[in-house]
Amino acid sequence: MNPRAKVEKFLDNASRSRLMVYACVLGLIGLALMSWSLFDQGWIPVMAAMSVGQGIGTLSFALFLVIVIIDLRKAEFRPSIPSQPMKPIKSEDD
Repeated sequence: MNPRAKVEKFLDNASRSRLMVYACVLGLIGLALMSWSLFDQGWIPVMAAMSVGQGIGTLSFALFLVIVIIDLRKAEFRPSIPSQPMKPIKSEDD
């Protein structure tokens, strides 16, 4: 099975609600690491926030983008119905 087929199978079978929970939890973990560096000014919290926290936050955003892609794949796009042209109003003077 080629990688494209694996990705399409994942996008067809993935649970959006479960992915959203993972994205939110990862986002909160990344936020906690970044907040830790504000309260403890040592080099370890700052490095953790700049590397680990940013990586976890980026993974959270990537999961959110996967959810958006899944929703767009399942959406039905229909062309809009053009509105009827307005007819001129006839006055009594005409």
